[in-house]
Amino acid sequence: MTMPSGSSTTAAPVWGPARRQPRQASRALAIYAAAVLAYALIFAFWQVEPLPFDIYALGVLIFATSLMPLMIWTTRDRRSLPIFELIVLSYAAQYSMPLFTQANGIVIFSQFVPISWQALSQALALTQVGLVAFIAGYYLFLRSPLAAALPRLDLPFTEQRRMTYVYGSFLLGGAVMLLNAAGVGILQTAALGALTSLLAGQFNIALILLAYHLFEQPRAPRKQRVVLYAALLFAFLIGLSSGMLENAFIPLVGVFVVRWQARRRLPWRWLAAAAALYVVLNPAKFTFRSLVWFDGANYSLGDRIGLWSDLASQSAGNLLQPTFASDREDLVLGALSRFDLVHKFAYVRTMTPQVVPYYQGSTYAYFLVAWIPRAIWPDKPTATGGANDRMDVDYRLKVEGSGSSIGIGLLPEAYANFGAVGVLLVMVLQGAVLGMLSAMLNGRNSDGGRAIYLSLGVYLLNGIGTSASVMFGAIFQQVLASAILVRPFTSGWRTVPEQIAEPVERTHNAQPVLVSRMSNE
Repeated sequence: MTMPSGSSTTAAPVWGPARRQPRQASRALAIYAAAVLAYALIFAFWQVEPLPFDIYALGVLIFATSLMPLMIWTTRDRRSLPIFELIVLSYAAQYSMPLFTQANGIVIFSQFVPISWQALSQALALTQVGLVAFIAGYYLFLRSPLAAALPRLDLPFTEQRRMTYVYGSFLLGGAVMLLNAAGVGILQTAALGALTSLLAGQFNIALILLAYHLFEQPRAPRKQRVVLYAALLFAFLIGLSSGMLENAFIPLVGVFVVRWQARRRLPWRWLAAAAALYVVLNPAKFTFRSLVWFDGANYSLGDRIGLWSDLASQSAGNLLQPTFASDREDLVLGALSRFDLVHKFAYVRTMTPQVVPYYQGSTYAYFLVAWIPRAIWPDKPTATGGANDRMDVDYRLKVEGSGSSIGIGLLPEAYANFGAVGVLLVMVLQGAVLGMLSAMLNGRNSDGGRAIYLSLGVYLLNGIGTSASVMFGAIFQQVLASAILVRPFTSGWRTVPEQIAEPVERTHNAQPVLVSRMSNE
């Protein structure tokens, strides 16, 4: 192509991967340093009980390490989803912050069991080792030849098919969620459980796709915006009716992450509103569970939602009363106790192997049969059963046969199996698995793939408090099954490689003109 006279060129491409800018990297590093310093200063003074300096220093170090992947993500163009980065940050919320907001002990059967400072210090040192191994496993895998050789599932939608999938998934997935919440027995059997879970999972994928569709354009259609928030409210209420706050907040977290990544700004107001909502709902859940789960009364779906409304209103009213001011901090700290894994790790550390021998990998045995579909083996053991139930009983966290599953967390589980070496090796492997998922689904131009990735990733944020078989046991089957369901609505498995752009020409009237390598044809 012949350049017009008087034109000039610039080296900036019109599109393509954004390059890391020195100014952006310096700004991200400054924010990172300020965040770590602020964290250290705040918790130097706000401590439920005075901490030894080594405990305090290790807590700050774990926070600084957990924040580092997110800092690295901000120095790039942010076109990939920060799922791994948020999972790592959740370690700070569950292994660092409880040091300052919770007493040094663990509550077992309503009894407070104190933990020695030495045991806590050893658990923190192992946490830091495991965290570094987790991060290293992720990044080393992404830089390995295997990551480039993996099949990539971008699943690019066409506009019409996108909305067809979204509305269809809302109708079908929403119907399955509604029937499950209403207690339709046939949908809760082992044979149909995996299928109904898969269909219900399409609801969250559709929610994420619609959120991207709206947040990535400056003026979203009002009708579609109404549909998004109506679907979000529906998913929240259905999750709330189960009595599990995690089920209610999962859809909110997914849309929150989409908005953050699509708009390139952290939605602070969303974050503050979600935190306030959690503080209000957390004390109400215990009354709800005692009435609905254990009282023996038969509550319909509408009754459960109405009960939540009454309990939440009462809880919010108590928080706003002036006479209740002295107890507000206790309520906030009580809500944060749900995220305390570090004291549980220290407790497991004191019990192993003196009281409970090493499991030598037996809690990971589920991975040997996880790949077998329940349609072929209806009586296949569950991910939460077997050795994991045995661990809860062996560590005296529950009574045998109680039916509930507690979970000691990924880090304590690794230690309970192989000791300190297990923390290092298991966490490296788990980081590599997440790196594999990111390489397959989290491409820079991924569409349906990133929606599947996020729909699974939001469960992993809280999944670090459960067992490895629950977190990873069926994750690749879920990816494959969801990809097969999404594929008919897309134009292919992968996006067409982006056209390589040449420098921009500027004409006399300063309008940019793309110089294409194919312009001579």
